[in-house]
Amino acid sequence: MRFLLTVSLIIGSTGALAIDLDGHTDFARRLELNSAVSARVEAIAVAVGQRVARGDLLLTLEATRLQADLDLARARADALAPRVERMLTELEKAQELFDRDSLAMVELQIAAQDHAIAEADLRAAQAELARAEYWLSQSEIRSPIDGIVLEISTFPGHYVNTRADNQTLAIVADNRTMHAKALLPIESWSDSLLNRAASVIFQKRRFDGKVVEIGHQVAVGGNNHPSTALIVEIRTDGKLPAALPVKITIADE
Repeated sequence: MRFLLTVSLIIGSTGALAIDLDGHTDFARRLELNSAVSARVEAIAVAVGQRVARGDLLLTLEATRLQADLDLARARADALAPRVERMLTELEKAQELFDRDSLAMVELQIAAQDHAIAEADLRAAQAELARAEYWLSQSEIRSPIDGIVLEISTFPGHYVNTRADNQTLAIVADNRTMHAKALLPIESWSDSLLNRAASVIFQKRRFDGKVVEIGHQVAVGGNNHPSTALIVEIRTDGKLPAALPVKITIADE
């Protein structure tokens, strides 16, 4: 079934509609998602075609090792915290004795050094804890945008090896913002088209937008005619698919 999508560029009342272009709709943004950690896929949380919000879970990886690393890092940080408090108490006592001339300077310096070492050890342990929390969070692949799931290219049980390849696990697209793309004959090219107000009509529905890109590189189209790219951006709230046949009408200045 063939649909007709008409994109009209709005110009002044004296403009004449003179150029008809064939084109298509496309997603303004599509993202290929992969994993930062090597692990086995544990579960798929979405289906192709499903709408998702930013932060929604797409799939999970097996995280036993990552959870163990986190537990170990947390235990180390928890164990070092009391030592810092104890070294601080020792330093305060040493300072008090020194002020009473009851403690040599070298002993005060040793107490201060012990406290500094304890604090440094705790900071290092807390940094390891933060790193372990980060890597555990990478076992969950979440959508970075509001949009739609275009592809899931993995399955439960599949082992993802980040050292061997950079495999795409899922593709999501922003289906709330769409592009209407066409080739503009070079003789009709004008930089004044950029940011021109535009409206998109599909089956008696209108979507307002503007020209966001006009090409600056000439190519020879299928009809052997020199042309350049033109893109109109519209907000659709997910109500138009990609690859929809397009008829674009541009006013000739």
